Amino acid sequence: MRSFIGIVVLVVVLAVCGSVYLRGGNKINQDQVRALYQRTDLAIAASDDKPLCEMLSEDYVQTTVTKTETAQAEESHDRAQSCAALAQSMQQLRQLREMFGGRMPLRYEQTVGDISIASDGRSAEVEVSAIVEMAGMRMVSRGRDTVERRRWRTYLTSSRAVTHVGRM
Repeated sequence: MRSFIGIVVLVVVLAVCGSVYLRGGNKINQDQVRALYQRTDLAIAASDDKPLCEMLSEDYVQTTVTKTETAQAEESHDRAQSCAALAQSMQQLRQLREMFGGRMPLRYEQTVGDISIASDGRSAEVEVSAIVEMAGMRMVSRGRDTVERRRWRTYLTSSRAVTHVGRM
């Protein structure tokens, strides 16, 4: 009889632990979203593409409309393409930093705006804007990202943005 009670207690404990893992590990809040963007800022400041790529979900899709004074282009990239572009961009930033004696030759500022948590608590829509200024050029981007919580990790699952590129 004791072993039967022990098995029942073990099953109940495992069920509670499983429930906490599944519910808690897949729920997102505003602090987790803001922490993701803070990690983004740190990785960009360090010109490190690895953590940036790790923040993207396997099914990540990025759509960007880039506008200049004379043209407009729309591009979509999956995770692999986005990671490759991040690696190339961060390599270029590292080279520029070396050329400028260790100083970052650009100004980057990202602002997280409205964060709307979905009714199921598993994802959030995030309004994001960013400004990049470098060597007489200015890029201003405004977009909406979808952020999800999966197995205790926070990921970007999609990003849609419009970027204006011009001279300063």
